[in-house]
Amino acid sequence: MMQFWDIPITSIELIQGGQMALVWKIHTSDGAICLKRIHRPEKKALFSINAQNYLAKKGFRVPGIIPAKDGGLFTKYGPFLFVVYDWIEGRPFELTVKEDLQFIMKGLAEFHTASVGYKPPEGVPVFTKLGRWPNHYVKRCQHMETWRLHAKAFPEDPFSQLYLEAIDEFITDGKEIYKKLLASDYPSWTANVKKAPNLCHQDYGTGNTLLGKDGQIWVIDLDTVSFDLPIRDLRKMIIPLLDTTGAWDQETFDIMIDAYETVSPLTEEQKRIMFIDMLFPYELYDIIRERYVRKTVMLPEELSGAMEYERIKTKALKTLIGG
Repeated sequence: MMQFWDIPITSIELIQGGQMALVWKIHTSDGAICLKRIHRPEKKALFSINAQNYLAKKGFRVPGIIPAKDGGLFTKYGPFLFVVYDWIEGRPFELTVKEDLQFIMKGLAEFHTASVGYKPPEGVPVFTKLGRWPNHYVKRCQHMETWRLHAKAFPEDPFSQLYLEAIDEFITDGKEIYKKLLASDYPSWTANVKKAPNLCHQDYGTGNTLLGKDGQIWVIDLDTVSFDLPIRDLRKMIIPLLDTTGAWDQETFDIMIDAYETVSPLTEEQKRIMFIDMLFPYELYDIIRERYVRKTVMLPEELSGAMEYERIKTKALKTLIGG
């Protein structure tokens, strides 16, 4: 693949293999660079490649894209797109360390702010989730209802027995959360953001951020970016992180939101919308999907633990929402 770039190579090191997305560290006389095979449908890949190029050209801390010989941002080989980036040296963040946690949340706010103004080139489809949350809630509730049939097919399975005993509670909650979202300012906020949307990373966290040698946070792996409300990334960062203790960690919750707001403040209603979205049983849904869709062996203790976390989370968030 490197024949398509005018780069003298001294050695090549496989960093990520064994899956559809592949990453190589290319060593050159001028330092290391990164070759990546992107595992995304081409239209979505083009949206993210151009988004990363926009941010890098703007001076935001994402790896710059090194053009191929023909001047393009990528080279297509078979069904895959290959891109060459600057190689970023740094260390991952440790989210149990308060300073690192604050740093990574400030970096998320900076990413959202810097991404406003991105418009994909003509011919590249827009990838957006703006306004689609209600439909996502409905689909997930329907899936949980359908999975009752899967559970009934395994009457001797303790996981399925527990699922049938308890899932109605969470389906009912999901439908109520749907109503709360529609009754909030979500529709009007979404309509306003559509005028000048920000990007959401959708997979932001320790695996896709680095504390660079320059002392700054770098955001990497933008393959899944889309337009959406910024609080989508906050929910996807905060809720899984708190699902590790068996209790609601209000201190960590506050640290994360406060750090984000030092860069990009949220209104009280925007935070209320975020809390409503956090109410939805996403973590539980993922456990169930793993069992009935991906056919992964799951222990009933994993299901009961997820259910208990959803109950703990719901109690805490309802206090913040006010009902």
